Amino acid sequence: MSTRSIPPQPVLPDDPGPWSGILDVLQRRGMRPGRRRAEPPNGLMIMPPPHTELELAGFDPTLGVAGTDRVMVMTAAREPALGLTTRDDGQIQGVARLITRTWSLPDLRLVAEDRPETDPAAHLAPAAVLSDLADGELPASAVLAPGGQVAIVPVYETPRIYSLVILRTDNRSICRVIRWARAGTWSHDGKLLVIGGEWGLLTLAHAVGSGGE
Repeated sequence: MSTRSIPPQPVLPDDPGPWSGILDVLQRRGMRPGRRRAEPPNGLMIMPPPHTELELAGFDPTLGVAGTDRVMVMTAAREPALGLTTRDDGQIQGVARLITRTWSLPDLRLVAEDRPETDPAAHLAPAAVLSDLADGELPASAVLAPGGQVAIVPVYETPRIYSLVILRTDNRSICRVIRWARAGTWSHDGKLLVIGGEWGLLTLAHAVGSGGE
């Protein structure tokens, strides 16, 4: 077992709105940092809204959990995570290919990692198709927020675009979409939202003056 984490990236704290993408992914599509080039910051970048029949409700400050109103990006980690859960002790556990890791909150400090004999990522529920969220039960990959009013669902908007969707469980309207994030989980009080993907992790918290304050 090793707990030597990759040094975290700096972050851009601002929330560009309910329709966004992971900045790190966009940056690396254009140019990778080299030995003489500083690691670029990570965060959220404004994106077009999704094309869907579901209602695009946008932010709802009455719901009281991070991600359903304006947030600020607090911390980042660079270890990948394809699935995330919040443990009973409040730490975040994530799985990637062939490895399980645990981070503390809110700093995302890596505190443990394990390489089991079987690939833990092989047991992750598949992402849903965005258009399938309108009716029926939520997919097995959905993560309910404290209180159960909203859920995170990993989806494919198209066969080539994967995203995290935060939607109301009562009417299936969409509060937020984050492209290129594959997993998410809330702290026990709902005030912090951790999202992850191949690029690493971000901790999102209620922005000052948001409905969660």
